[in-house]
Amino acid sequence: MKIWFQLMASETRSPGFIAAVQEQLKACVSPSTTVVVRGTTHGAYADQYRLLFHYDEREIIANGLRAQQDGFDVFALGNSLDPGVVALREVLDIPVVVQMEVSCAVACMTGEKFGVVATNAKAEPRYREIVHGYGLADRLAGVDSVRFDYLPRIHEAFTDPEVAAAVVEAYRESARRLAVRGADVVIGGGVHTTLAAHAGLREVDSVIIQDTYVLLARFAETAGAIHQQTGHWTSRRGLYASPPAEVLARAAEMYDIPFLVTDTAHEPASGR
Repeated sequence: MKIWFQLMASETRSPGFIAAVQEQLKACVSPSTTVVVRGTTHGAYADQYRLLFHYDEREIIANGLRAQQDGFDVFALGNSLDPGVVALREVLDIPVVVQMEVSCAVACMTGEKFGVVATNAKAEPRYREIVHGYGLADRLAGVDSVRFDYLPRIHEAFTDPEVAAAVVEAYRESARRLAVRGADVVIGGGVHTTLAAHAGLREVDSVIIQDTYVLLARFAETAGAIHQQTGHWTSRRGLYASPPAEVLARAAEMYDIPFLVTDTAHEPASGR
């Protein structure tokens, strides 16, 4: 099985982060599974602002289209802000699985209330919005952050041990604040989740600290196996209904979108 694991981080500015996630996931998936961790051109510069997030989101959608064309079995979105998930599920036949959605579902199995640790305060409202969209507002104890406003600084943790230690300590303190608010499980949304896993931070004051990327990679394997076995994954009714083939063909021409049109024609409101 081949999994395309998509991060938002820039492949040129944040090679340490991408390499660390690649190593982390290689150690957790089945021997027969190949995980390819990819970043973006400019991402993780200031993605807490919707303007910059929008342009990185477009590249992630293009990468999802490419992943299917290149024969990957699953497209795993290792970004907790849900970039392009609905658009990708509308057009991809392979499963599209998302970090935040998987983490929230697992948190509901492992605790009564969960908290989310963002990278900075500006991103906190977006996480509340996402969790509300999942219909899990009653399970959310709160959202906090490790308070790194300048994202390139947190990525220095992969080359500077002092920064790494500061990030892990900030994560620990954020988890404690969320524990006071009633969280039993904490979900990390960003670079700090890999740094915490590397440092062995698994629990704070009896609160479970999720290893979110490992969870996503293992769930991606499950999704791929189910799709291979049954031929089904994404419903083609309602939210994820596919555009008709003629609309896709016209859109590919209008917007110059590589890989939008494949040999498999999508029919509106059909099942898989």
